Amino acid sequence: MSTAAAIKRIGLVEDDQIIRTYLAALLQSQEGVSLARGWSSAEEFLASPDRHDLDMLLVDLQLPGESGTSLIRRLQQEQPSLCCIVLTASSDPRKVFESLRCGASGYLVKQSGPDELLRSLRTVVQDGVTLSPPIAKLLVEEFFKGSNSVVAQEWDRAQALSRLTPRELEVLETIAKRGNAKDAASELGLSHETVRVHMKKIYQKLHVKCKAEAVAVLAQSRNGPADRGAP
Repeated sequence: MSTAAAIKRIGLVEDDQIIRTYLAALLQSQEGVSLARGWSSAEEFLASPDRHDLDMLLVDLQLPGESGTSLIRRLQQEQPSLCCIVLTASSDPRKVFESLRCGASGYLVKQSGPDELLRSLRTVVQDGVTLSPPIAKLLVEEFFKGSNSVVAQEWDRAQALSRLTPRELEVLETIAKRGNAKDAASELGLSHETVRVHMKKIYQKLHVKCKAEAVAVLAQSRNGPADRGAP
């Protein structure tokens, strides 16, 4: 891994000890690469003083406690110069897009063999971004699906929240909190019928058919991959 000489220290956040040990041995066998250490969780990593010396961090998405995407998003604020690469078993397009939006410089699947993994690490050093071949293929397929792609549909729905009036958003948030139109109307000081009229307009703007779908769109905008579409 000749071009890896530019990378002084690589870290790994991975809760599976076997995978963590394997990757540590693989990386340390490459000329010019030193592995600072591995961490089993985001919390353990964030508490470590060693994290400030890293050039690259491999991050699993499914971690105990704080998730990998949440960790990457945090590091974009606290250590913007740190190159974060997702290394996970999931090829779900939602997770891929979410990771890249959070600031990941690459997305690798754990099924990658050692040669492919090392090639990908060279690529991220040279070009700043890398994707496993199956992930690159998936992104191309999603692009050509256009508005029919799962990711695009979720993004469009979350973006639609920005088209709600302040009152409509307030009604939806209250419905989500109280669970039904009657209790929401009582809390907002509105009539039951007024809340129903607002909800009908909300359904039209979000392109959903029922309260559960509308609340799901709101929840996705707050916590899911399309959170930047929230007002």
